[in-house]
Amino acid sequence: MRLKPFLFWGLLLLFFSINIIPQEKYLVKGIVLHITNNSAIPGVNVLIKGLKIGTATDKNGRYTFSDIRAGKYSIRFSFIGHRSVEIEVIVPSEKAENLLITMEESVINLEDIIVTGNPFLSDPKNISQNSISLSNLDLKIKRSSSVAEMLNFQPGIAMRSYGIAPSRPVIRGLSNNRVLILEDGLRMGDLSNSSSDHAISVDGSGPEKIEIVRGPSSLLYGSNAIGGVVNVITGLIPSIIPQGLFGSTDLSSRSVNSEFMGRIKLGYGIGRISLQGAYFNREASDYKTPKRGKVENSDFKNNGFNFGASYIPYWGLIGIGVTGYNSTYGIPFDKNSENEEGPVFIDINKTEYRFTIDLDSIKSFISSISAKGGFQDYKHSEVSKLTGEIGTRFSLKSQTLDISMKQGRIDFLPGLKGVFGIWLLNQNYKVEGEEALTPNADYLSFASYIYEQHRFGNINLQAGVRYEQNNIFIPSAEIADSSFAESDKTFHTISGSIGFVYNFLEGFSVFSNVANAFRSPTVEEIASYGIHAATGSFDIGNKNLGVENNIGFDIGLRLNGRRYSIEITGYYNSFDNYIFKRPTSKFFSEEIGINDSTGFKVFKYTQVDANLFGAELKAVYDFTNGFSITFVSDFVQGKNKETEEYLPQIPALRLSVEPRYVRDYYWFGLNLKIAGGQNKVAPNETPTAGYGIIDLYGGFKLITNNFIHSFNIRIDNLLNQPYKDHLSAIKEFAPMPGRGISINYNFIF
Repeated sequence: MRLKPFLFWGLLLLFFSINIIPQEKYLVKGIVLHITNNSAIPGVNVLIKGLKIGTATDKNGRYTFSDIRAGKYSIRFSFIGHRSVEIEVIVPSEKAENLLITMEESVINLEDIIVTGNPFLSDPKNISQNSISLSNLDLKIKRSSSVAEMLNFQPGIAMRSYGIAPSRPVIRGLSNNRVLILEDGLRMGDLSNSSSDHAISVDGSGPEKIEIVRGPSSLLYGSNAIGGVVNVITGLIPSIIPQGLFGSTDLSSRSVNSEFMGRIKLGYGIGRISLQGAYFNREASDYKTPKRGKVENSDFKNNGFNFGASYIPYWGLIGIGVTGYNSTYGIPFDKNSENEEGPVFIDINKTEYRFTIDLDSIKSFISSISAKGGFQDYKHSEVSKLTGEIGTRFSLKSQTLDISMKQGRIDFLPGLKGVFGIWLLNQNYKVEGEEALTPNADYLSFASYIYEQHRFGNINLQAGVRYEQNNIFIPSAEIADSSFAESDKTFHTISGSIGFVYNFLEGFSVFSNVANAFRSPTVEEIASYGIHAATGSFDIGNKNLGVENNIGFDIGLRLNGRRYSIEITGYYNSFDNYIFKRPTSKFFSEEIGINDSTGFKVFKYTQVDANLFGAELKAVYDFTNGFSITFVSDFVQGKNKETEEYLPQIPALRLSVEPRYVRDYYWFGLNLKIAGGQNKVAPNETPTAGYGIIDLYGGFKLITNNFIHSFNIRIDNLLNQPYKDHLSAIKEFAPMPGRGISINYNFIF
């Protein structure tokens, strides 16, 4: 027994000796120039991948890394509007200390690696699922308060909205509990998936990158990813060590709702430690419509902070992060409707703690281990603006743990890559107040999964399977004078997928994916029964709902060249027990109950066999001298298999055309967006007319000493066209926003 303390301290001493034993250090430095005229390119991001150390080129295009150990390293150079460059160097060497890099202008950057749903960091051209990455200049141009608004009109992605503040992405006609919103790879931990008036608990100023995987992604992320995944990457826990102090400030305004936002971010790197933090504040008034009116009670206020710290040794990463988010926003209402109880606002507060542990380069069957988890404490209240009374209080506490392991090289199958792991989720959901419309609920989920990839010549094969157990416990409750008995249900599901990419020629490939995914019903779908004042509805759940099952299939074609990129995809989803909230012809009044004419409109959760199918196209052509054009089009259709009735809340046929001109120090373009009329609607659902709007944008960059100043201006709905989007929850009484001028100033130091 006395040997154990000595063993512990001996291992601890060995651990720290790795970093304190003196080792000779060397310089890595160089210059980055234009390939055409050999002029310097300032602001290029330079990353030594193996060491996870990053910096940027100065006004003369130069960069320097000091104290680099001897070894072989891969260095990546990336810059807006240019092709990324990656090169290997040996330290020490003359090349490492005098590295000359030339970069070529191009809006098509095929080297941008997708991390969501891609555990092996494969080339995006070799992934069998559809993926989108919004970063760099695209993110700067489309930046707004809402993540969903930034993604709207990407191929296959629409926006469900309730004004400006509460909005959520819709992927291939699927939303709510079928589209999983992640923040840095972990679940968001809010209630935006349960109702159209609930906002996502992240501000649009925070993302450094947004990635979307369309189609069933349940294997790696769980049953709520049956339609796809949106991963909002904020870099809360830093994965790169900066060279000293860095920071940025953002100031922006928007005229359509008198919006103003300020944000500051600071980071610091010392040794193997990386620290960073940020704070933002955003305020907006009611938004204006094209006819110079305002949509009452559409104002909002958001503020929050985050702080992250990482220890990044050569063998991995250990990091922690904390986030605070607060939002207060109004719910637009119809003043002429008899079923309204007056204006309501929602007050959101969320605190989150996260950790990440990565162990790399393990010399075993397991080559690396990653563990990440978090605790989220989310609360929101629905409050009357007239009386200040709280109608409903919602609370959701979540604990998440995901441990994944990558398998090492197998000698007899050298092309095989694999990842396997376990996932745990515990959630405690509470609803309180006179207008509570569901009972409380406790969720407990466990999953294990394995995902493999193997390359056979020109074919890249990907396959996996996931077992998941979901338990939902609902205690007995009295809601709206109705009694609910205690319920304890457990759902067992097995999901699987197989996909391939076949490369016929360089830059020409066909891909396909088949997936079987499941989703367990939620407490809102099972046990709702009451007035939802914020949405002006009376919701009725269905205690007999079963597991929702989807078999999804898609097939697509990719064409990639130095000057063009084309991807076209067709897909088909067959659902057994598809769950949706059906609008009925009935109303509910507190005086007379359910009736035919007076009060809140009644919605019932129901379950049918259904199919959804559609297609998407994105084509980009990069002309010479910085001019490019992007064409996007998509459509989706959903039907009840038995009755041939259309499903509700399905986006209309859409297309967009975006010519753009980009140079190092300025850019401008316009985006023509067209949506067809949606007449293929569910019973008791309102059809909408088509529309066309134009957005215009431009910006420029200044460099003073080693500081970067960036200015961007965008005019949304340039011609001030009145229009109603089919997925707007308030389209019955309010149009979408009118002309709005957004201005952003970004200062990087």
